[in-house]
Amino acid sequence: MRPVTSIVIVGGGTAGWLTAAVVAARHRERIARGDFSVTLVESPNIPILGVGEGTWPTMRTTLQKAGVSETAFFRECKAAFKQGAKFAGWTTGEAEDFYYHPLALPQGFTQLNLVPHWLEKRDQVSFCDAVTSQGVVCDANLAPKTIATPEYDGLLNYAYHLDANKFAAFLQKHCVGELGVKHVLADVKSVEQAEDGDITAVVTEQAGRIAGDLFVDCTGFAAVLIGKTLGVPFKPCDDVLFCDTAMVVQVPYPDENSPVACHTISTAQSSGWIFDIGLPTRRGTGYIYSSSHIDEEAVEAELRAYIGPAAEGLTPRKIPLRAGHR
Repeated sequence: MRPVTSIVIVGGGTAGWLTAAVVAARHRERIARGDFSVTLVESPNIPILGVGEGTWPTMRTTLQKAGVSETAFFRECKAAFKQGAKFAGWTTGEAEDFYYHPLALPQGFTQLNLVPHWLEKRDQVSFCDAVTSQGVVCDANLAPKTIATPEYDGLLNYAYHLDANKFAAFLQKHCVGELGVKHVLADVKSVEQAEDGDITAVVTEQAGRIAGDLFVDCTGFAAVLIGKTLGVPFKPCDDVLFCDTAMVVQVPYPDENSPVACHTISTAQSSGWIFDIGLPTRRGTGYIYSSSHIDEEAVEAELRAYIGPAAEGLTPRKIPLRAGHR
């Protein structure tokens, strides 16, 4: 048993920098004293995918504990409020076929089962509207808080939509400038292990050997440490999760006064679904689909039909997905 005084995170992006922020904020005083270190090793040659643009409400607590200003986060990451998800067309495909998954909890749900009471009125009101005001707030394109509400507080529960590329850069600046995280731009070419198999260091092309007591793998599907080094196998779930590809595109608004949806919209398609995420400057849209059930040309046709005239001149990009875990 030995104390952990140096943590090395391999991989940047949102995952790497969030990890660095959480750890460094927890040990901020020790880093300042010089008896603890957090180092993030990031390849200068691997671009960020920049696709994951929606969060869960717990992100508020994470950013707050890391000492991030919510106001600065909104400004620099082109963020918007997310108050839940709207699932459209999953049953009949008709215009009225949708339901909300709000982020506000049903009123009094810990004391009473509300379902049998709602069932008596189900033809008159949706379950969401019966137990919370958040669906109505989303329909009106209103926010979960006012300009006078303190940072990270809300009159209704909320998460964020954000620009993933800008978010990673924002976290990097905060981690390095405010939390004392060491940032190393280098490609890992080999990994050193102790006799018991524990990782002791990564050897990089540009910065040489970087040792540590604890290593965190944030290299995504490359799995440089957990997969290639430690040999932890990937367990696919494609027998039950069929969607294995995303076709994504960023859609501009018609004008600067266009409403911004304050919830994620998830619309069913023939072989998957289309997500629609509203940011202040654009929409992040993509078709998540099963390549075993539809070809790429048909996917693009369905995606363009969903977007409408705004899709003209836009070029979607395809991203492979692997459903599973290690």
